[in-house]
Amino acid sequence: MAVLQKLDRLMATEIISLTFVITASLSSIMIMGKLPRYADFLFSAPESVTTFLMLLLYIFPNVLKLTVPISLLLASAIVTIRMAADRELEAWMSSGVSIFRFAAMPTFLGIAVMLISLFSALYFEPYSTQQFNKFKWIQTRGVVEAVLANTIREKSFIYDVPSTEKVNMSLYFQKVSSDKSEFMNVFMGIKPPSENFFSVLVSETGSLKKTQNYGLPDYVFSLQDGTAYAERESNETLPVLIKEHPKTFYFSKSISAKIDLTQFPKPQDLIVTQFKDMDISLVNTFKSKFKTDSTFSGGADQLYPAAYIEFLKQQIDNSPNWKNDRLVIEKFLFILKQVAVPLSTLFLPIIGVCLGIQDPRRKQYGVYFGIGLVIFALYSSMSLCQQLILNFTISPICMLFIPPSVLIFIILILLRWRLRHPPSTGFIAFVRDDLFKIKFFTKKD
Repeated sequence: MAVLQKLDRLMATEIISLTFVITASLSSIMIMGKLPRYADFLFSAPESVTTFLMLLLYIFPNVLKLTVPISLLLASAIVTIRMAADRELEAWMSSGVSIFRFAAMPTFLGIAVMLISLFSALYFEPYSTQQFNKFKWIQTRGVVEAVLANTIREKSFIYDVPSTEKVNMSLYFQKVSSDKSEFMNVFMGIKPPSENFFSVLVSETGSLKKTQNYGLPDYVFSLQDGTAYAERESNETLPVLIKEHPKTFYFSKSISAKIDLTQFPKPQDLIVTQFKDMDISLVNTFKSKFKTDSTFSGGADQLYPAAYIEFLKQQIDNSPNWKNDRLVIEKFLFILKQVAVPLSTLFLPIIGVCLGIQDPRRKQYGVYFGIGLVIFALYSSMSLCQQLILNFTISPICMLFIPPSVLIFIILILLRWRLRHPPSTGFIAFVRDDLFKIKFFTKKD
């Protein structure tokens, strides 16, 4: 018993330390790879150090979700290879240690890492996302206050309004109060990148109010008694409209009916809307300047499991045919993937042990190639499963079972192949009592 406890302590110490080192290395590489996409965010923030730390808090859980399983697989394989090279593996075989007993500690570590990963995916990630979004709100509020202090002026068109990316905006105020909270005769022109024309808002009065939005400070630009003008291009060409609406579209006497109508631009409509009150959240408008990675959750990645389940129930109740609603399936799939990756972590150290049992006299290049194939098989199975679910081919719940099933199949194949090609004569005794009881391993080719 003391010998087996020594084996467990030896494997636990080496696997944990090596997993930590590999995780730190891989996580650093992935974080450095993600940071360039947030360069504008970092440089535009007033406090770069605080912004950098908050950005790390946001990125770190998402990175750990990918690096910890890979690190545990690598650590288990490397420790087993090292023991085989030092002839320790043969010593444990000769003392009567079975392959299942040898893999007990890596399996226990896999369970521990699985539980930690589940906690990280279901609780730490939503927490970090919540904190980062609050931080973005505070940063955005600072930008809005700077705009209000330096940009707003009366009786002059303002073209340099810092707004969302590639959005053209112009403002005009006939009269502005001394504290810049009340306006008279307001003109606002907006042209998003998706539109070909400006949308115009004109109101007699306007005001700027400081209020609360989800418990956080916000600035609301309120317009009263105004009119909105929006120009809309038709989806149909002129020949189609003439054919479908001959009483509305007709030829004048000065235009020949033989003219090529496809050369004409598409008809346009001017939509005029009267409004009494219109509120625009400036903080929400400017928040898009601070972009982050998008997910299928649609913002629900800030919710803890109980709240997310309640959110899914509301989505299902609002969509009776939700099984064919891609948006609902995407949100359902998000929480399932959060659980599927940690569940798969349970089997990776066992695969590492199976790969690491090698002849010490041979090169170990095949082991690292096999590790690459295992990682590819895991994430490609998840990607394929996701595509099949989004195409309504299989049920979303399959995401919980297909990736672990792929890993279990890999374990069985590795053990069967190693049983047919043992690294040494002692290996047969190492596995006979356990594996020969299973028909899969005694079945002849």
